[in-house]
Amino acid sequence: MDMTEEEKQERLERQKKELALRAKKRNSRLFLFFGSIFEIVETLAVILLLFVLFSFLIFKVFQLPEGLARTVFQFSTIVSFIGGLFLGFMIYKACANFVIEKFNLSEKLSTEVLGHYSKRYKEAQKEALKK
Repeated sequence: MDMTEEEKQERLERQKKELALRAKKRNSRLFLFFGSIFEIVETLAVILLLFVLFSFLIFKVFQLPEGLARTVFQFSTIVSFIGGLFLGFMIYKACANFVIEKFNLSEKLSTEVLGHYSKRYKEAQKEALKK
């Protein structure tokens, strides 16, 4: 069963599209994997930084009485943890957007990843919906 030239061309086009889709998925998985590692390390660093900052302020700057200092330190530990998580998420999202824009990864990542991180992609989607 011989294929005509049109069928061969169509088959090659489908194969190219499939390979491009697989490459985008692979690149997206790698981006998310390394981004997640970065997010964990960066969030832990922010939590540690806030913990040290609050400890320094409580024990060295304000020099509170021991009982009050313990209570304030306990609350500041909770604030450091929750605030560090929140700040870590915000910093990670900003860094991911920066990396996508700086290295022009829009063509290399899947639309799901771009829709979550890229501001430019979101704006383009809104403009497309208006038309």
